[in-house]
Amino acid sequence: MRLLRQLIWVWLVLAVGACTLFEAKETIFLRSAQDRATQEEVRQRLGAPQATTSTQSGEAVWVYQVRVQQPGNPITAPGQWCDEYVLTFDSQAVLRRWTHRSYFHGGEVMPTDCVPDGYKSAS
Repeated sequence: MRLLRQLIWVWLVLAVGACTLFEAKETIFLRSAQDRATQEEVRQRLGAPQATTSTQSGEAVWVYQVRVQQPGNPITAPGQWCDEYVLTFDSQAVLRRWTHRSYFHGGEVMPTDCVPDGYKSAS
């Protein structure tokens, strides 16, 4: 019984570790940066955004897209993974909110849109 309990703990530790192992570096950074990082700090870490806009209330919105090709094999179809990050900064240029959406474009290697119904500027 004690061995079984120890095996369960080892399995739980490995499972939790595997989740963080496969978490995108952008997600890890943004989670720690929310409510403290400035636009300049985000730009230094993530580079220039693909798109920028602002809300009617004057908040800056930055959109990042991370695309990764997936070659096909006998089990999986070729295509492209696309992660869309939408960051919102307050009037002092501090990151206040962000969202992440991920989508696999099966069979497409150069899709036009990153994610279906992704971020659309209000303007």
